[in-house]
Amino acid sequence: MKLPKLPKIGRSAVCILVVTAIFLVYVVRLVEWQIVRGEEFHQIALSNKTDTIELSAARGEILDKDGVVLAGNKTTYDLVYNALKMVYEERNATIVKVVALLEERGEKWVDRLPIELDEEGDYVFSENREDSIASLKETFDLAEYATAEDCMNALINEYNCSGYSREDTRIVASVRYNMTRSGYSRTNPYVIAQNVSPETVGVFSEREDEFKGIEPRVSVTRTYGEDGSLAPHILGDVGLLSPEDYEAAKENGTVYDSETNPSGYKWTDSKGKSGLEEAFESQLRGKRGRESILVDETGAVKSTTVTEAPEEGNTVHLALSADLQRVANLSLEENVKANTGAANCEAGAAVALDVKTFGVLACASYPTFDMNRYKADDSYVEQIGEDKTSPQYNRALDGSFTPGSVFKPMVALAALQEGVISASSTPYNCQGYYQYADLTLKCTGVHGYADVYEALSGSCNAFFCDTGMNLRIKKMDAYAEYFALGTKTGVELSESSGIMSSPQEYAENNPGFTWTDGLTAQTAIGQCDNMFTPIQLATYCATIANGGVRLRTHFLDKITNYTGDEVVEAYQPEQMSDAGLSSDVLGVVREGMRQVAADPNGTAYATFGDYPVAIAAKTGTAETSSDGETDPNLTFIAYAPLDDPQIAVAVVMEKGKKGAYAQNVAKDILDQYFGFVTRDEDGNRFDSEGNQIDKDGKVLKTADEVAKEKEERENAEKMESEASQLPEKQQETNSSASKESSSSKDRDEGIPDTPFTGESQPVLPESTMPPESSSGSRTESFPNSPYWGGP
Repeated sequence: MKLPKLPKIGRSAVCILVVTAIFLVYVVRLVEWQIVRGEEFHQIALSNKTDTIELSAARGEILDKDGVVLAGNKTTYDLVYNALKMVYEERNATIVKVVALLEERGEKWVDRLPIELDEEGDYVFSENREDSIASLKETFDLAEYATAEDCMNALINEYNCSGYSREDTRIVASVRYNMTRSGYSRTNPYVIAQNVSPETVGVFSEREDEFKGIEPRVSVTRTYGEDGSLAPHILGDVGLLSPEDYEAAKENGTVYDSETNPSGYKWTDSKGKSGLEEAFESQLRGKRGRESILVDETGAVKSTTVTEAPEEGNTVHLALSADLQRVANLSLEENVKANTGAANCEAGAAVALDVKTFGVLACASYPTFDMNRYKADDSYVEQIGEDKTSPQYNRALDGSFTPGSVFKPMVALAALQEGVISASSTPYNCQGYYQYADLTLKCTGVHGYADVYEALSGSCNAFFCDTGMNLRIKKMDAYAEYFALGTKTGVELSESSGIMSSPQEYAENNPGFTWTDGLTAQTAIGQCDNMFTPIQLATYCATIANGGVRLRTHFLDKITNYTGDEVVEAYQPEQMSDAGLSSDVLGVVREGMRQVAADPNGTAYATFGDYPVAIAAKTGTAETSSDGETDPNLTFIAYAPLDDPQIAVAVVMEKGKKGAYAQNVAKDILDQYFGFVTRDEDGNRFDSEGNQIDKDGKVLKTADEVAKEKEERENAEKMESEASQLPEKQQETNSSASKESSSSKDRDEGIPDTPFTGESQPVLPESTMPPESSSGSRTESFPNSPYWGGP
């Protein structure tokens, strides 16, 4: 008997059976994980929770040639909003309370929303914030014609912040919008306030239950030495990214990404915005690190591990000397103020270069401003902005000034090299003026038939007008470029190219007029359209001192790692041009420039006639208007020593009229360089023997008296320092004035002196430290992390 055939099982049925079996296995496992052993696994998950946070890296410092810190870091506190500790439903209310307390304590909070309330209580766009406004509209897909009210409605809908006053609504919208733009997350806390005082940190720590998620963190802020007015035009500053900066970062691939580029720029990051801070941004900016934090079920930190150490930025060493820079600043201010005969003399600039390398030793612009105050005091910012003398304007690099007679050595070099004149040529009989056709130009005196030596030392306009006419403008223009006159020096910062007069330039700047021989004559004496920057004049002078070979002018000496023990990059001199001057030609012009200072008839003899070192110099008085309604500029160039040039100096006194004021500035710089007369931080003068002297050289205090005063001052400071380290109760016992002194602590008192890099635990102020157990050590339940904000 045949058995009945069983039906064949198809492939699809087999697949269904397999899938069903696998599904049943997963169901069984899920029942075990979630129901049978759910509580067990839940506790395991809670007891081993790991988060990764980012560690900020210190920005590199900028030092002078001797290691003096010009731009450095000061440890401070930030208040951050930590997503790991925030209460989601209360975040808007928390923001309102936090900002209210910050404002009550006079602290600033990060507010970048380009919308404000006007006097009528209406939302309006902030002035001069077009890029930020456009970015805001783009974020919420609003039309270009959207109003501030439209933007606020979009923000209110996005962040659910209705129900508050219009002012508080704006506060919430501003903070939440910035949080979004900065990529706020569990691993990326949001900085709500920067550089807050230790006292404010203590207040927030004591009231932490009111501000869930708000905690202090050690940070760094940029500071510009003890004297913020030393070199603000050169150093520049650091500031928050602008919308253009952020978009540029997106385009060049340097924007922040938590996975691929954790060191990239965030919306709330800062960067170098001007000066050397901007020029060397890529070197100064550090790289963020990462730290893993393991917490238990109570939220207490069990362990922390730096998985990727932050890398501090590199340190930039300059050729600049803080001492020479200080003296240049002091002397400019003194001589501008002393020049009471010039009604409109309010500004000037001075530049000193190392002749061997063309490194910038000093680069001063007056009036100046204090960068430290500028970054901390809004009223000071307003004051500077309203100052008609424009203290923020960098006259040394951006100011173009009519040079006058300091241009004449270049004309002499070109004419001698081209054979237009010889050392003994006396081409024109100067009777106090130069006459050509219907052109009459005044001279500085009656020089008769002067040779090139007399023409340079006595600054004879007639000689150089005639020489320039024979040299012709084409050759004059070509030689000017060899000396960086009318062309950029190549320095790392933004600079003006100035103007070198030429037929082409004249046609562009004076439409409808044509070049004439009379303009060539005026150009030869540093007039016409000639306008050069002080750094160009210093480069020109250094080029003469260097035998007609021009090197690239530069601020950088070298770049090292943060600690300075490894050279990353050393500056290498770069030749820019060579005028091909013969030694005979150079010798003639150098002798003529020597006589400017050493000959009794020389225009700088009164200032430098008995100077201890032989120098080459040239004075200038440059007309600034054709009708004489404005006072002339005073200009001066010099290099020294004559036979082995080391330093070249250029000074411009804007509308200085007449006198030796520009020469005085150069002399003060040279005195400091050679050690003949030095100046301290307070401006006091000292001779080479250490005696304190006045500006005329009269001894005010002997070297012994100065040394004794210094010793007494140091002893007093030592005693004060030791007293400040006594326990508070003992200080109160020793001095009734201690309470007064403690109420005016420096902003960074009690803050670590070195930036946190993830390798050591920074010390917070006493008010934010966790309580000690009976044994005197921290209780184990408190997080052992630099980001912990208090119990």
